[in-house]
Amino acid sequence: MSEQPRSLGFRRAALHLGGLWALAFAQPLFDLLGRNAQFFVARGSTTGDILGLALGYALLPPLAGAAVVWALGRIRPVAGWAAQLVLVAGLVAALVLPPVGDALGGSALALAAAAGMGAGVAALYARSDAVRTFATVISPAPLVVLVLLLVFSPVRELVWPEDGGAAVAGPARSSTPIVHIVLDELPQSTLADAGGRIDAELFPNFARLAREATWYRNATTVDDLTTEAVPAQLTGEQPQRGSLPTAAEHPRNLFTLFARSHDLTVVEPITELCPERLCAKTRPGTLDRFRALESDLRVVVQHLLLPEDLRGGLPAIDRVWEGFEGGATAAGELRGGSNLKLDVLARLAGDDAIAGFKRAMAALDRPRSRPPLLFLHSTLPHGAWRFLPDGRQYSMHRSHFPGLESAGWTGPQWLVDQGFQRHVLQVQYTDRLVGALLDKLRANDLYENAVVVVSADHGVAFRSGQPRRPANRENAQDIAGVPLFVKLPGQRVGAVDDRAVRTIDVLPTIAAAAEARVPWRTAGIPAGRRRVDPGARIEVTHAGAPALSTRLDAIVRARREREAVEAELLRHGVYGIGPAPQLIGRRLEPSGRLVSGGPRATIDVPEDYRSVDGESGLVPAYVSGELNGLPANAVVAVAVNGRVRATTRTYRDRSRIVYAAVVPPASLRDGANSVTVLEVLPGDRLRPIGAAP
Repeated sequence: MSEQPRSLGFRRAALHLGGLWALAFAQPLFDLLGRNAQFFVARGSTTGDILGLALGYALLPPLAGAAVVWALGRIRPVAGWAAQLVLVAGLVAALVLPPVGDALGGSALALAAAAGMGAGVAALYARSDAVRTFATVISPAPLVVLVLLLVFSPVRELVWPEDGGAAVAGPARSSTPIVHIVLDELPQSTLADAGGRIDAELFPNFARLAREATWYRNATTVDDLTTEAVPAQLTGEQPQRGSLPTAAEHPRNLFTLFARSHDLTVVEPITELCPERLCAKTRPGTLDRFRALESDLRVVVQHLLLPEDLRGGLPAIDRVWEGFEGGATAAGELRGGSNLKLDVLARLAGDDAIAGFKRAMAALDRPRSRPPLLFLHSTLPHGAWRFLPDGRQYSMHRSHFPGLESAGWTGPQWLVDQGFQRHVLQVQYTDRLVGALLDKLRANDLYENAVVVVSADHGVAFRSGQPRRPANRENAQDIAGVPLFVKLPGQRVGAVDDRAVRTIDVLPTIAAAAEARVPWRTAGIPAGRRRVDPGARIEVTHAGAPALSTRLDAIVRARREREAVEAELLRHGVYGIGPAPQLIGRRLEPSGRLVSGGPRATIDVPEDYRSVDGESGLVPAYVSGELNGLPANAVVAVAVNGRVRATTRTYRDRSRIVYAAVVPPASLRDGANSVTVLEVLPGDRLRPIGAAP
């Protein structure tokens, strides 16, 4: 041991704090981002953004801390030294908190233990030359973690990209309009009824397309992630592990193939396969982009550092690519743009999904000398589910995904079914948007001679005890089976085709329909050349790595079983999904009053129902709240303006008993509305337990 130093210079303070900061904060974050470089692609981050983030995050906090130590030391040396010890203690506590939290099973003891360890190390730092020497030894850590991220991880491809999108020997001219729509996270089973047909009542535009196109109802995806599944459709090539969804990594694709012969309109909110020379990209301002990154990364850091019990209320970072913010947003509250490389908050508001279809339809009105090639990857119907069939949104004041944790669906199946209900409502809106785009093609006399492909990148599972994704043997039919419609030029009569088509067949199918030769070897082939092969082996990867291998007939058989389950859920309509559909429409007794001493229910944000504006784009159709006096799994009903409109069950959300239900927007009138929560008693008797206003 040695005597405690009386002061510490700026440089030494910065070196010591920098090493500890890098180990506690920068390394865990950079390791995660290095393994998930798609994070930056989906956000449209520039080279400058990535370098600014990396350098700023690794260097600025310890430099700021050292500046505080230096400034206080100039005033009074002991104050500067005390500040250094406090910062050392805090950084050490942050470094040890994750393993301590795991070892002690939560935050109750972990926070105190980590704080104690931080204080102990700070005391040793104050008294021991050896400890301070060790702090000097680890001071190069910020540079090490920067090099690992920017040079030795896949992020290097974004920081120093190679030239991508080189010219491909595609056709010089063509007379065939090309329309390729990729929907996000839509399983085949959602669209089908119990008989295996497209449900025309729920999805009239998909049903109309099926009557005019070839519906490959046994089509399957090749990967369960958007960043691999979309490039597979655009290139005809199998996903490769570690490959980024960029033009540099996929220079041979739909856009470079038809660049000379077609007028391109490309909407790519998640991938960047259209090279800049063909698809000029404008981006939101630098400040907006950094603000979006900061909001996401703040949540990521909390996931990395906090014990498990303190991560419970955080948005999941492995569930959606849109971003990690989980708060409800009002329609029109957040900014958007026409280039679809929006900040994360705008994507969560849904602006990209709507703007993408609007941009695509506007492009069809543009005068041109060449036929159009329109590619639209819509982020619908991917969660977070927030749209009603007419395009209005509903607010959510609690978790966006009740019953869903990072490990998958952990709640009871009825709660998973409620997620499916909201998914169906969003698919109905997607159906409406697809129909509007097809109508625009007809109005501009393009539909007849066009090759039109409507597909999905992958599906989604709604099974308790199973992951929403990735694919496995238990959810293969939900993830692997995707809708695929192909309308060929001149085709007027639809057909149902059971060939073993894969999504890598999309590009070869489009090329064959446009009478173009693909000048590279593709793994896919034109859909019409696939065989009807029930025993075909279906391989699905996860980020290019093997995830699932099974037979097509096993997928089809399980999919049909799922279609029957979904048809039963929907037997009373989308809003009838719940434990007591027979109560829907029942009028409440005028004398019904809350019983003193009985259970009590609250209604989240009751003022929303005092002044409903049906023209605002946002309606409070998602009714939620807390309950006292009822156990989990109790049946409750929600009445709007004197009639029961939904039934649901209570469930446990950490320490609280809560409920949530979606009511038909038509049940809400402009102005004031009354909402009543009722306990469902034996014999279908109803007891009011909460009301608003």
